[in-house]
Amino acid sequence: MRTPIRVSAAIVVGIAVAVAMMAHDRQSGAEWAISPEQIADAQGAGKPGVETGPGRFARHPVASEGADLLPVKWGLVGLFAACVVLAGTGRRRAPVARV
Repeated sequence: MRTPIRVSAAIVVGIAVAVAMMAHDRQSGAEWAISPEQIADAQGAGKPGVETGPGRFARHPVASEGADLLPVKWGLVGLFAACVVLAGTGRRRAPVARV
């Protein structure tokens, strides 16, 4: 396969995988330890917020500890996928004949 096509395919696949990982993490709520939806549900039920311990309530959303590293994770997974595509679309070398 020609090099510009290989590089283009690797870039497209890398971006697609990174965006898919981002969408999955956002849908599963990986960036929140206590999400705004949980607080709204608790306040709708008459509580002052989400109970984090006996008598302790969280009234504001709390980000998870790993939320700052999520963009790094998305980028590294996308980069790995791009490298796999780039290596996988390369030319096959003839096997070395053993005597």
